[in-house]
Formats: sequence, C-alpha cells, structure tokens
Amino acid sequence: MTASDAPIAGSESEGPAEDDGDPDRSETALTRSDERVLAYLDDVGTDYPAFVASNTGLYLDHVESRLDALDAAGLVERVTGEAVYRITDAGRDALRDDCAAWSD
Repeated sequence: MTASDAPIAGSESEGPAEDDGDPDRSETALTRSDERVLAYLDDVGTDYPAFVASNTGLYLDHVESRLDALDAAGLVERVTGEAVYRITDAGRDALRDDCAAWSD
C-alpha cells in the first residue's frame, strides 16, 4: 500500500492512534489524496465525485473510496441523495491542522 492509499486513522480496523502529546492535534491522518479532495471541496463548496476526480487529477475509483473514508470520518458529507459532497467544519479543521504541519 502506498502512502497516498493509506487509510484515514480510525476509518478502518487498525491499532490505536499514536498520541503525540498535542491535545489540539486531530487524530485524523490525511493522505495526499485526502488533502487534494478536501482542499478542492473547500474551494468549490459542493461537487460530484466525477468532477472532484477530473479537477484534482485523481482516478474516479480512488476519489470515490477516499470520499467514503472521509465521510465515515466526518470530514465530508453527502449533500443530497445523489453523490454530491461538501467538506464539513471538521474537514476544514483537519485540512488546516495537516497543512500547518507542512510548514514545520
């Protein structure tokens, strides 16, 4: 499994998340694909998985699987009965926290 395909912490059965001692740090570990999807949805508001894929350069099957994982983690949500997604406040927080780590 490549790093970009790694699951979000807590989205699948795995060992306990490591605690780095920072109570403000989210336990969600975003993949690069997750970051691209969340950043895109943060920019556009809502969109279909096919448009998310075409506008982020990711494969549709991969985007659909990441959206499912992000939805299960509460970072995105379906807006309608159709597969239209938007980022949640928790998703914005996770994206901001993850991007802050890049600047270290």
